[in-house]
Amino acid sequence: MNQGTISTRYAKAMFQYALARGEEEHLRREMQTLSEQFTALPLMEKVLEDPTVSPLEKIRILHTSVGQTPSEAFRQSVRLVIENKRERYLRRIAWVYDTLCRKEKNKLLVKLTTAQPTDPDLQEALVGLIVKDRDQAVDFTAITDENLIGGFILELEDARLDASVKNQLNRLRVELIRN
Repeated sequence: MNQGTISTRYAKAMFQYALARGEEEHLRREMQTLSEQFTALPLMEKVLEDPTVSPLEKIRILHTSVGQTPSEAFRQSVRLVIENKRERYLRRIAWVYDTLCRKEKNKLLVKLTTAQPTDPDLQEALVGLIVKDRDQAVDFTAITDENLIGGFILELEDARLDASVKNQLNRLRVELIRN
């Protein structure tokens, strides 16, 4: 069985369990936090995959990683994953869970990265242009990255539009090197 299938099955089961308990959004936030922890602490994956670390210790590490007292859905989901020795899939499970939850709630993931902070009215207007269905919710994130120099990067779900000055300069540099 490949990693995608295993991760998807666990994420679907977690979503159904959390939905039945009314904790799907809470679990989504916990899974997002867990994903962030995997990125911030690459050693965490290695510790979870280490057979010398006891299952109880792995569970304790995962509970601690979400910061606050974990929800019952998170505790049971983590226990299931650890008991079945699927901890190496947790990072992908968290990502798939987030995707499932957003699809179920009809939420569009939008991320705007600019060189300078953007005006909230501009952000609202941008969301209005993107959202065609009035019932669709938007999970909007605005990030400031001075390295862009100018312009913006707009990410919609899996699509990315890079209209930054940094990207244009990189393209120009590559073109000059080719010629």
